[in-house]
Amino acid sequence: MGLLSNILFFPITGPVAGIRWSLNKVLAVAEQELTDDTPIKQDLMELQMQLELGDIDDDEYVAREAVLMQRLREVRAWKERLGQPTAGGPVRVARETDDE
Repeated sequence: MGLLSNILFFPITGPVAGIRWSLNKVLAVAEQELTDDTPIKQDLMELQMQLELGDIDDDEYVAREAVLMQRLREVRAWKERLGQPTAGGPVRVARETDDE
């Protein structure tokens, strides 16, 4: 009976399965784009080269680096939300304690 019902309902279930497959592929590509930090790292390298070549000054470097580092943190946050591994693990900021 299972095969017969699959054959009878194929005009309905076939397109639904195709749409579901397509949406899963779109979701996978979107997640990959959200979590790819390679372009940001390349931008950081280019920024460093511009500083070393004297094309930009220190103030402009610091400002542009802050923007790129914020983008990098956003990518890392997306990776954590999606359950993907992040290099280095979670960032912990050590607090200074008064031992007086």
